[in-house]
Amino acid sequence: MSGRTLALTVVATVGALAAAPSWAQGTGELPERLEDRGHVALYGIFTASPQDRELATIHVAPQVSAGIRLNGWLSATTDVTSAWTTFQVEGEARRSSFRFGNPFVTVQAALVEERQRSFRVGIGVAPPLTTFPGTIPENTETEYNYAVATAARGFADYWLWAPNAIPIALLLRSRMDLSASVVVGAELDPAVLISVNSNPSRLAMVAAAYAGLRMGPLTPGLRVQMFAQTAPLAGRDFSQWAAILYANAEFEAVFVRSQVAVNLDAPSGLAGQRGATVWGASLGGGVRL
Repeated sequence: MSGRTLALTVVATVGALAAAPSWAQGTGELPERLEDRGHVALYGIFTASPQDRELATIHVAPQVSAGIRLNGWLSATTDVTSAWTTFQVEGEARRSSFRFGNPFVTVQAALVEERQRSFRVGIGVAPPLTTFPGTIPENTETEYNYAVATAARGFADYWLWAPNAIPIALLLRSRMDLSASVVVGAELDPAVLISVNSNPSRLAMVAAAYAGLRMGPLTPGLRVQMFAQTAPLAGRDFSQWAAILYANAEFEAVFVRSQVAVNLDAPSGLAGQRGATVWGASLGGGVRL
């Protein structure tokens, strides 16, 4: 291979990597480059929080994601997940719960889609699969499973685990490359949660901002996010702040996503109540089509 051919290959590879948006993994993610037709991905979410003498918890949640570019400016995605949580209260027998989350489907329009910046508007909706079995012991286990699944994600993907509700969310998502190595972005997802039982419907919102530093194929970064709703999450707390440390990798058609979410304030954060799920880790990846 000649020196000129090698140089052109390096430039093309770097350009392809820079064109891929790098941010924390989440519902409705679109990791496609301009030339891609879609993607499929598999993630795993894990937490062992809380883990003490009073309450010991283990939680595992697989998630399958897929997206397709419908035309030059319109895309659709779907996220399907389940969760298994086993826990033991001090002095009691170990209990477990396995449940499916709400499958979240989005349609997103690219108002701006360039290599250095993008702005998307979309809508997402999910059928209400996160219901309760009916008996008091099973409902208690199920409710805890849903709470851990939500907290392990830093409340970023609340729509997947909103119980007894049909979430309908407006998706506003932007990204900009400040330079060849620095990428920043923001997301705002206001939503209505339509109740399917006797509880009232409610409004909710996820707001987030992130920044990453590209180092070749690897992009580590920090995402700060807030979830809020018109009904209390616990006690008098209507919101939850979280920080997510992430590291993404891009290898041509293959992408890898890893992150650690840490809840910050009450009710589920470092400054919250004892016995709450404070952190969660995620690892996975997929291929662009």
